[in-house]
Amino acid sequence: MSNIIAYKDLGRELLQVSKPARYTGGELGSIQYRTPEPLKMAISFPDMYEIGMSNQAIRILYNRYNAVNGIQCERVFAPAQDFEEVLRNKNIPLFTLETGIPLSELHILAFSIGYELTLTNLLNILDLGQIPLHRKDRGPEHPIIVAGGPAATNPAAFSDFVDYVYIGEGEHFINNYAEELAETAVKGGSKEDLEAVIRKDSAYWWPDKKEKTVRALYNEFGQGSEPRSNLPIASLATVQEHGVIEIMRGCPNGCRFCHAGYFYRPFRQKDVNHILKEAEHLVSNCGFRNITLSSLSSGDYVGLLPLVEHLNTLYQSRNISFQLPSLRVNSLNLGLLSELSTVRKSSLTFAVETPESAGQKGLNKDVSRDRILSLLKEAKSKGWKLAKFYFMLGLPVDTGGVSESQAIVDFMLELQKESGMKFNINAGIFIPKPHTPYERVKQFNDQEGMNEIINLRDGLRGKNIKVGFHSPYSSFIEGILCRGDSRAGAILESAFKKGARFDAWDEYHDRSLWQEVISECDWDVEKEICREKGEGEPLPWDSVSLRVSTGFLSKENSKSQACEMTEPCKDDCENPCGVCNKNLTVRTPEPFEFPEIAPVVETEKLESHDLGEHSVKAVFGFSKKDQAIFLGHLDTLRVFERAFQCSGIEINFTHGYNPKPRMEFAHPLSLGVYGTEEIMGVEMPKKPEMVIEDLIKLLNSNLPEGFSFETVKYYPLQQDKNRKKRTLMGLYAGSEYTLQPADKSLLAESTIELFKEKAEELGVGGDYIFTLEEDHIHVKAVFANKKMNNIIKFLKEFREEEPLNEWIITRKKLLALNIKNKISDYFSFDSSQS
Repeated sequence: MSNIIAYKDLGRELLQVSKPARYTGGELGSIQYRTPEPLKMAISFPDMYEIGMSNQAIRILYNRYNAVNGIQCERVFAPAQDFEEVLRNKNIPLFTLETGIPLSELHILAFSIGYELTLTNLLNILDLGQIPLHRKDRGPEHPIIVAGGPAATNPAAFSDFVDYVYIGEGEHFINNYAEELAETAVKGGSKEDLEAVIRKDSAYWWPDKKEKTVRALYNEFGQGSEPRSNLPIASLATVQEHGVIEIMRGCPNGCRFCHAGYFYRPFRQKDVNHILKEAEHLVSNCGFRNITLSSLSSGDYVGLLPLVEHLNTLYQSRNISFQLPSLRVNSLNLGLLSELSTVRKSSLTFAVETPESAGQKGLNKDVSRDRILSLLKEAKSKGWKLAKFYFMLGLPVDTGGVSESQAIVDFMLELQKESGMKFNINAGIFIPKPHTPYERVKQFNDQEGMNEIINLRDGLRGKNIKVGFHSPYSSFIEGILCRGDSRAGAILESAFKKGARFDAWDEYHDRSLWQEVISECDWDVEKEICREKGEGEPLPWDSVSLRVSTGFLSKENSKSQACEMTEPCKDDCENPCGVCNKNLTVRTPEPFEFPEIAPVVETEKLESHDLGEHSVKAVFGFSKKDQAIFLGHLDTLRVFERAFQCSGIEINFTHGYNPKPRMEFAHPLSLGVYGTEEIMGVEMPKKPEMVIEDLIKLLNSNLPEGFSFETVKYYPLQQDKNRKKRTLMGLYAGSEYTLQPADKSLLAESTIELFKEKAEELGVGGDYIFTLEEDHIHVKAVFANKKMNNIIKFLKEFREEEPLNEWIITRKKLLALNIKNKISDYFSFDSSQS
């Protein structure tokens, strides 16, 4: 089957779905292959595009596989239900973003499973890709299906649907076996030959494997910077609109409930020089203005405060802010928070889990009440008004003789009384995860969880504390998929076939559907999943080792019951878990001396009219076609903000809490409409010191496919405070369009007459001039009537049909009203009219 280029082959259908740019590709930094490579593979985070493109693992794997000669690695995400309907109705297979390869024509399709509730999406991707769901039904003509990621450490629950499960960190396989995989494909190797390479890595699990599968580690983490970090850059807004630097992998603290802490042992911290290199890449090559220093516990990074201070010194003048996603209370201080709020104020978040001291010791996570209160009081004195708290319900720990919910209520009311701050809290149901000290303990069922949440909400009602929670029933379903045996696969498949999709999203999760599926089972699902597992009882995940010994897990569970803590991981560990050996141990950064940086000279913040004498407004003409027409105005704005930053072009910013570039558009283009000379403007402190041709070329090199700057003119910004500032939108007077009909019979004088009649009927007859040309209708629209100042509005009045189904609409030119109230264009003003 031919490749499917969505914006060409499904253009009209894309205009009928939400956020069509999810399916068009062409992003800045995406890798386009002009000729196919021998090994074609795709990686997928099985959720919607804006979730998957926020996942750092996908970008790491994408760039590392594509760096191997002979491998063509593309991306695919779970389509929303409206686009799924398009594919099914037209019998079109799901395809990759880069070159539109139908999934069934790949050699390898690999999934990164970040959380279990995406597994119905995994089945949907297979089904839409026209790949048989069951491993046993696939033949040599079908791709190898691989799963991996932190939520894939109990393969039994979904083993019917995948060929292999990778346990651990994917860089290990790429470094040791990817070249051999590519060479096998170059030689024309069969599916069986490719599988033979896969089976060489002991970190791969498959159903009939006799040996235990042992987690792979990337021991070199931290000793180099991540190549092409954070590329490609999504053109569509994602759920996490910031760059990411992974400063540490793993965590030293050993919280007994935390699966990720065991999955990524031992902790390894990245050297400072590589962090600085990645920061510069994110700012100058990716255009990010918000950057996260990411890890499971970033506050435990050795030398974090001087690192953040140095980054702020380097980048605050460019309006770049840094944030930390996870700080332990004991590693948090207001000096660090102040540094993080230099450009944009950081939020104040406490992951407490359980409020009682004995319970915290049981979790191996000491979160002192006095320490929290001290931080809250200091934060309030420095301007913070709100703090967020996270708790878990159903933990197997001491809560001081009261219910967990009551302990949380008492804790929060005491903090509120003492600090005087506002609080938001979020509570979730604890799920005992495989390969942790709590892997055998009971899990709350839906009713138990809901009772605790109701008690929590009732106890804080009217106390000016906002309470949010994660559905206990969703947690129960997650428990089935992460703790279940092979019978869980039948539940998963049945739910998928009944329509389950995007179960991690509250708005899509269908509780009644899952209840129906579970009621049809011939075993007591709730009892089996939620019950306590006996010591020595076989577990579904026994065929997998995360390298942590079962003896250590058992000992940690006993210490939890005794409310005893275990020291954090370190070089000379006194509580060996079984992971470290002479070749593998914890890693802290190499010593680093920060270079001297000249301090940024504080300049007085100017009011909007107080501009430097060299300040200009650069008015650009740009075109929008192909993939770009499926992006809305706000996404287009973000695309251009990034282009200027990546190009190193200095522009002016607003002042205040969240500085924004001073950028404007004359008249935003409707989604689905082409533009050949769109108008946008940006204020600059001075005219760039390069010829216009070089400026245009530089900016275009930092734009995604479908956008192109065509021309620019500079206007000096007027300095008079008493004179109203003129905006591009304020000057907008109309547009010229071409309309190309899908039905060629509409290219007729009769259509022109009908257009004129409708314009008269709407009271805008003087605004529109219609001219019939050989292959289109030309429309000049000068909008005196602001109610009909958009061609889409007019065409909707003309016929009941959706205009973009009937016409290819191209805006050729925007018209402006000059100082003499004459119609002109945006490049014909003289300098006095700025």
